[in-house]
Amino acid sequence: MAISRSMRRRRGGFGSKARNMIAVCMGGVLLFCSGEAVAEHMLEGIQRRNLNGTARSIQPEIKDAVATCTLKAEAAAPTAVELSAESLKLSEKSLTATLKCVGEQIATIPEHLDAKVCDPSQKVTGENDSCKIEQSQENGKEVTLRELLGATREINWTKRVDTPGEKTGSTQTWSLDLQASDLPRSGKAFFVGCKTAKPQGRDSSNTEVSICKVPVTVEARASFVGENNVVTCAYGKDSNPRPLEVEISADNDALTIDCGTDGSLKPTNYTEEFCVTDNSQLESCTTKKFSEILRTFLPSWWVSDSQNGSAKLTIPESGFPEEQQQFRLGCIPKKTTESPQASLSVNTEKKRALKHWCKYFELQCHCDR
Repeated sequence: MAISRSMRRRRGGFGSKARNMIAVCMGGVLLFCSGEAVAEHMLEGIQRRNLNGTARSIQPEIKDAVATCTLKAEAAAPTAVELSAESLKLSEKSLTATLKCVGEQIATIPEHLDAKVCDPSQKVTGENDSCKIEQSQENGKEVTLRELLGATREINWTKRVDTPGEKTGSTQTWSLDLQASDLPRSGKAFFVGCKTAKPQGRDSSNTEVSICKVPVTVEARASFVGENNVVTCAYGKDSNPRPLEVEISADNDALTIDCGTDGSLKPTNYTEEFCVTDNSQLESCTTKKFSEILRTFLPSWWVSDSQNGSAKLTIPESGFPEEQQQFRLGCIPKKTTESPQASLSVNTEKKRALKHWCKYFELQCHCDR
């Protein structure tokens, strides 16, 4: 996130006590494409695994945000558990997903789908974890969607009424409804699914289990400007498609830059330094002292919230310069596995106009595939 500030004095005096700042969020694709790449890696990993017992892989049919798993009853030779090459995709344009499990003696993956999902990036060794599929080395950790997405509310799959069928057995239907505010700052992936439950009282080693695993990817949200000039930066491949605009005046002279726990503010010494506006590379930008453009600048104008990854700058009325100035700060993702960089450029002027935008730079793409 890069912040460019511009300040200028009107001919013949200030004329107005209004003060301005222009903030700019610049996004570029740093690495692979958010959660989808994680899901693809998950698929490849599972496809390399072999089962030691009798478990049958069932490929889900995915169409229009609906994944259907038909658990066949007839016997089949043991095969490796594999995931479908497709996945359910959730994004700002598609916030609903549906899982249909068709067959007899249906059990969900994870067991308590109404409360948790499976995170493949976290491995567990316990045999009782319901994200660990029978006789498969592939597994994930049971997590809540609130935890995985970094949401502010509880998010759960909801089970609809079972529908009996004459030939295919019963059908369990589960739906997931997100809100735009639930979307993460960087892409996430998880899996759910269904399988045939083991009959009670039998030796599990002699029981064949049909398994259908459904990968789900959640695209990152877009960077945006909220109330009170709070700039929230995100790091998905489509998080920063075009400039955003923010207006600051003497009555609203504060700017909050929220990088979140996924990102960090650059330059590191942002309470004293900024990036010059002719250098878009935040990690290697040329820096200057704030005191060079704001004669009365004090580091105490910044208030940082390191726990939540945000910082707030408040310029007092007497602190604005007589001439237009610019500076840039930025939010960049902490992990190299996340997608783009978000940057914020801020212009501070002595008139009523503060603009903030997040710009997408394809030239900043450094894809590791």
